[in-house]
Amino acid sequence: MKFGILLTSVYDASVPAARQKAEHEELVRTSEELGFDLMVAGQHFLGSELRYFQPVPWLTHMGGVAPTMRTATGIVLLSMVNPVEVAEQMATLDVLTDGRAIFGVGLGYSPHEFAAFGVEKGTKVARFEESLRLVKALWSGEQVDIEGEYFSVSGAQPSVRPVQPGGIPIWIGGQAAGAVRRAARMGDAWYSPPFPTHDELVDLRRLFLDTRAEAGLALDGDFPVRRELLIAPTREAGMEAALERYRARYETYKKWGLSGENTPVGDGSELRADIENRFVLGTPAECVDQLGALGEKIGMSHFVYKPHWPGLAHRDAMAQLEEFGTKVLPELAA
Repeated sequence: MKFGILLTSVYDASVPAARQKAEHEELVRTSEELGFDLMVAGQHFLGSELRYFQPVPWLTHMGGVAPTMRTATGIVLLSMVNPVEVAEQMATLDVLTDGRAIFGVGLGYSPHEFAAFGVEKGTKVARFEESLRLVKALWSGEQVDIEGEYFSVSGAQPSVRPVQPGGIPIWIGGQAAGAVRRAARMGDAWYSPPFPTHDELVDLRRLFLDTRAEAGLALDGDFPVRRELLIAPTREAGMEAALERYRARYETYKKWGLSGENTPVGDGSELRADIENRFVLGTPAECVDQLGALGEKIGMSHFVYKPHWPGLAHRDAMAQLEEFGTKVLPELAA
């Protein structure tokens, strides 16, 4: 098992951008020292509650701060952005990080983002699939002639291409069955978000592998997984911290359009049960046992860890990272 660190946003515009940059630099520098293999940065547009800097330039800089770590977009909203620009941006990242880039992509869910990019309701899947086919073609080194419904390229043979043989690995995110099948058909891996319960994660992993097998595709590739993880003196203390952080983060997601089974439900025992089904929490030894058991069950190749939460001081997030890196990571890596 390898380990990734998520460079998530926990600040709005009231916090100086230089502070966010410095904290992420400290995060990746420390993660590299602790043995993390990967850094991941996501994408959102027009956010007011949480400030997301765009992932390709952000990862280019952070990749220089921690030069042994791989860099992954997690995720680029490919149904909204221009695939020609994204193909060349990602190829540039791959060159500047000496072939350490991973292209994580997904559909997105926020109505205000789709509206800003003029993406009509009901077209995001078709736009995503057409865009991904075009990106792959532009990385191939062959002449590209594609007449699509949304994008067309004629007689192009780009010189801006990845340095990794065969192109940049493609991780496709999503938690619905259709998204998992799409990841199996069109990507190199399914990048699981933290929303599915532990049992749902097992079922969706099986769906991914079955779809790959039906298509005659390899079954031994990466399986990167995000789970919310909290280390605490006791499991109950971890639950109390999770209750506070869960509400803070997912209230923002709901404002952005995430709904249904992907957001907290109820209060009290109902919310506690929801956290039990989605989080890894407790003492370091308990986290080792839970994460190790889950990893064995689903064949996880990468665990992507998020130390930052809205309202949590950076020093406390770094303390969590140090504890994870010294007490959990070595046990699982061994």
